[in-house]
Amino acid sequence: MRRAWWRGLATTVVATAGAALAGGCGIQDSDVIEAGAPATVEAFLNRDADMLLFFRSPDGALSPVIREFRASAGFGEEYIEPGADERDPSGPAGPAPTEQAVLALLSGPREADRAAGLTTALPPVRQGGTVKVEVSSDGGVTARLPLAVRGLNATALRQLTCTIAYNRTTDGRGVVTLTGHDGAKRSGTCGLAPGASG
Repeated sequence: MRRAWWRGLATTVVATAGAALAGGCGIQDSDVIEAGAPATVEAFLNRDADMLLFFRSPDGALSPVIREFRASAGFGEEYIEPGADERDPSGPAGPAPTEQAVLALLSGPREADRAAGLTTALPPVRQGGTVKVEVSSDGGVTARLPLAVRGLNATALRQLTCTIAYNRTTDGRGVVTLTGHDGAKRSGTCGLAPGASG
């Protein structure tokens, strides 16, 4: 008899507590409210100390990555092309050479970039490859690259084009011509608005 009384009491307590919880403490139901696009983060590029690289995000779009510009003797992370003008640390600051930004792009995403899901559509480049970037009188940019351009897919071409365009101008506009060691040429524009990924 006592056992039945305790079960009844326990059932009543659980039912009362459940009703209070189900009531939501006086908060009424509401419809879903559309709030717009996903949140974005605006990063600020210091053109005197940083370079902007573009890698492939998990959804296939391009994603900008800011890298600090600093001198290094090795190939990869901050490679300086043999014969390139090295910046004197005691001298005036200035933008990273576009050649260095392209070589950093060709060395691929860093560990932190890969952890964020960033990859590259560019093929590996052998050590010792050089990049030469020239600006014409009409503002167009030509880049001579240490890889074959003919076989590059659209994402790889955009990675190169956007990296070159944004390291030459603040708005990333202008025609970029890529010339590969295979003699092939491809021209295009970045097509990304500042602060956007795509």
